[in-house]
Amino acid sequence: MTLTYTPESESTSAPPEFAWRGVLLVSGLITLVWSVSAARFQLAGDELYYLACGRRLAVDYVDNGPVIPLIARAADVIAPGSVLALRIPGLLLLIAVSVLAAAVARECGARPRYQMLAAAGYAVSPFVVAYTVLDSVAFDVACQALIIWLLVRWARTRQDRLLIAAGVAAAIDVQDKWLVLMLGACVALGVLAVGPREVLRRPALWAGLLIFAAAMTPALLWQASHHWPQLATNSAIAQETAGSDGGQLGTVVAIMVVTGFLGGGLGVLGLYGLAREPKLRPYRFVLIAALLMVVLVVTGHGRSYYVAGIVPAIFGAGASILSGFLDIAGTRALLLRRLFTGLTVLSAVLTACLAVLPYPKSWIDVPDTGYWGFLQHYGNDNWEDLADAVHKVAGGLPAEERAGAVVVTEAYNEAGALDHYGRSQWIPPVYSPNRGFAEWGPPPDSATTVMYVGYNDGPELRAFLANFAHTTPALQMDNPLGIAGQNHHVTVWICREPLVPMSVAWPKLTYMVVPPAS
Repeated sequence: MTLTYTPESESTSAPPEFAWRGVLLVSGLITLVWSVSAARFQLAGDELYYLACGRRLAVDYVDNGPVIPLIARAADVIAPGSVLALRIPGLLLLIAVSVLAAAVARECGARPRYQMLAAAGYAVSPFVVAYTVLDSVAFDVACQALIIWLLVRWARTRQDRLLIAAGVAAAIDVQDKWLVLMLGACVALGVLAVGPREVLRRPALWAGLLIFAAAMTPALLWQASHHWPQLATNSAIAQETAGSDGGQLGTVVAIMVVTGFLGGGLGVLGLYGLAREPKLRPYRFVLIAALLMVVLVVTGHGRSYYVAGIVPAIFGAGASILSGFLDIAGTRALLLRRLFTGLTVLSAVLTACLAVLPYPKSWIDVPDTGYWGFLQHYGNDNWEDLADAVHKVAGGLPAEERAGAVVVTEAYNEAGALDHYGRSQWIPPVYSPNRGFAEWGPPPDSATTVMYVGYNDGPELRAFLANFAHTTPALQMDNPLGIAGQNHHVTVWICREPLVPMSVAWPKLTYMVVPPAS
């Protein structure tokens, strides 16, 4: 029997019942598995930076909005030093995005068990490893997934309050990242290309956009008054991505890999269904938006997770198509059923393997290079080693120098680590000319002794040391099995007698691109 797709409902009719209990159960159980890693990962460099931002709350920052620093600050106040408390918001967002993937599947006509499959497809994708640490990615993806679901639901129901809700979600999202602007532009082009163009005539849409514009205004004013550092950050990230292994092809491969086995299967079906199936025609703007986002990310040297916000909707569309395919008889349907059973099993195995990260430190027997080295080190960040080294050098300074000494680090994540661990062991005030830390100013001109934490003989190091009459390498961290920039290829210098005041030298020393840690 030939395999054909049988529509279960028209897009304008009532969709199947939403299996919210089953979806929550599946999402919650899988998230519980991921929480095993979340409780064991050491603090990551970006988490330490967000904690530093949280101690310096502001309307906006050089490279991120205020939401994640605010969450980091709240977690640190409620449960000081608790790694799990810091990561609970991301785990809850994982459940939310998985539910949204199921909700899109339901809007597209998927039966309850396929709604649960869509939720599982997202929850077991390798991408969600990012949710096990506090990061702006999880919040951004959750908001974008919510926006897409609201628009998909509007396309079916024409309930204009959904458009206002989408504007509110975008207004919240822009307090984290500006990637929602790319999503909005690509969705708008998708609507213009394939509809539903009727949405452009709805006052509720423009009301939602006004809410978004009002919410973004404080950040725009802050950025304008600080010479638009967000744009400089985007340029720096593009340079970092372009210079990384794999380049643009690597970004394409990464987008495919992070969807996982089950998610990849649902993604292929979702793209097919949005392109070909009449049932999903009202939601074809999602396909256009997704393709445009991939093109922009790849050509602009963006990071693979920039498109992650629209992925749950693709999975949901795929689950709907699978629902129609598997509810019919025939040899091809049987083969497809077996294929997705295999993909589900592979995804479960992959999730179990990733959930045991980080591996015990005793397993680390190769440097942090290559795939296996990276996997061995994942979650074993060892920032405490760097803090211990700087504490040791600071403690060895003559008594008359200690009171006025400061620390300057080459990279922002190093500064975040020392800023955090310096609360439990004495480390002088920390500064960095890199990224967001540069905005918080240079060391005081009264500081005549500076401990500089730099990589081995990089241009940033040479530029900084040139501002002092006397520079001495006080300690070298060369753990051959360590992580470059943290406990390998790191030198702590003692710099004395500045040739020019730091306030004068600082503007020429600041930079956005993170120096290569090797």
